[in-house]
Amino acid sequence: GVRFYIDNRPGANGAIGSAAVARATPDGYTVLNVSPSLVLNALLRKDAPYDLHRDFVPVTNIGVGQGYLLVVRQDLPVKSVGELVALAKNRGDKRLTYGAPGIGNALHVASEIFATKLAIPLLHVPYKGSAPALAAIAAGEVDLMMLSPPTVFPFVHNGKVRPIAFTGSERSREFPNVPTMQEAGVEDCVIKGTWVGWFVPAGTPQKAIAVLAAEVNKAVQSPEVAKFLTTGGFDPDGRSPAEFARFVQAEWRRLGEVLRNANIELK
Repeated sequence: GVRFYIDNRPGANGAIGSAAVARATPDGYTVLNVSPSLVLNALLRKDAPYDLHRDFVPVTNIGVGQGYLLVVRQDLPVKSVGELVALAKNRGDKRLTYGAPGIGNALHVASEIFATKLAIPLLHVPYKGSAPALAAIAAGEVDLMMLSPPTVFPFVHNGKVRPIAFTGSERSREFPNVPTMQEAGVEDCVIKGTWVGWFVPAGTPQKAIAVLAAEVNKAVQSPEVAKFLTTGGFDPDGRSPAEFARFVQAEWRRLGEVLRNANIELK
């Protein structure tokens, strides 16, 4: 029954907006809507402008990504993961390139998981956001990229990029003819993708946290919001604050291991 003001604070892989909420008055009226970048920044940056465990209280998870679509530029001579692996391993020192919106975000991490699983040499080309990264693969500036299916939908249908695999446990609803990684022969490579959750500044009253969590849960269960999330590539969630807190701690451990295995670090 009250107005919400959306205050986008882009930059630094989401750290600018996250830091602003960490410093906000903990009265329940300032909420951080954020992706795994909140966790990844804390893992990667010694100078991160917030402490993940000290400065925030998890409220709830709005949705969990269904997976990423692995796409290649239109003129890359591959139509399957097997052909991509063969090409990558036969290029000598000239590695295939993949785009991602910066360093240490979910798309960067997903791409490195893929490269590690298949033991193929790929060169990361970071861009200053999702829009320029998407424009780069559509223009053929990079060879491949991981993207959420709704984001890349128009570029596939106008022939700018070619999808070859999906990282979810089941095929993408938007691209039912594209095989999963398992179907493409890549074992143990289910990457559900990103998530979007709510956090509030530490010290926010428990009553306010409970109200916010309950209202989000009610919203994501409604047909209208559930359809919007599903169309956007997410499975509606809405778990309790305690459940979401456990989820965030599990993400801290999981993503930390992924970053170490892939030798990802900020330069």
